[in-house]
Amino acid sequence: MSPLSGIVLVGGLGTRVSVFAAEPKSMAPVANRPFLEYVLAKLRVREITDVVLCVGYRRSWVQTHFQKGTKWGLNLRYSVEEELLGNAGAVKKAARMIDAASPFVFHGNSLLDLDVQAMWDFHHSRKALATVALVASPRANRYGGILTNERGEITAFREKYDDSMECNHGKCLINAGAYLLSRQFIDLIPDGRPVSIEKDLFPMLIGFGLYGFVSNGYFIDIGIPEDLARAQRELPMRSRP
Repeated sequence: MSPLSGIVLVGGLGTRVSVFAAEPKSMAPVANRPFLEYVLAKLRVREITDVVLCVGYRRSWVQTHFQKGTKWGLNLRYSVEEELLGNAGAVKKAARMIDAASPFVFHGNSLLDLDVQAMWDFHHSRKALATVALVASPRANRYGGILTNERGEITAFREKYDDSMECNHGKCLINAGAYLLSRQFIDLIPDGRPVSIEKDLFPMLIGFGLYGFVSNGYFIDIGIPEDLARAQRELPMRSRP
């Protein structure tokens, strides 16, 4: 496996986390530490040490706290989004700063304990354009569900509250906010207009190299107050040596 690089999307505001609505969600405090610290610490454990943070509005919160990442054993750089081009545009800009043939991409408001080696092997053995990390969850009504075939190809996306979603023992596969993207995929991202990876690009790739890698790792998304409260209880315990 080649040296690993990661792109982390940290520009989104915490509009649904009412106590932290004006700042990036990833900087929401969890046990007196920004949530993003837990995300970056997990990347370091998984040997993703070359990381570009995609930052935008009020980016100084992130840059001042993390600086060059030395404290966390990382080489951090910043890709500044001056105009809103969606998360796809942010990824395309950040990808110019790294050499990896297939960068990992993570959402800064969610954490997945991902086996990156296994996902890397899965992605390259299938010559995938893009691979999405999936987890089984009983909360598909919040996230929407994803269907795959026996080879792991994504065959359909189901909207939230879709009663036709196929689940196993009440759990559906959902997008865990971690991707492995080929350079060919990144080249498909159009310039000059807002584009969403999840809404605009992934659906177009069904049947054309889009795969889902099922992870059994711990997953949490702090996008709503209930899960931010859960993070306060769970993450400190999980981050202990």
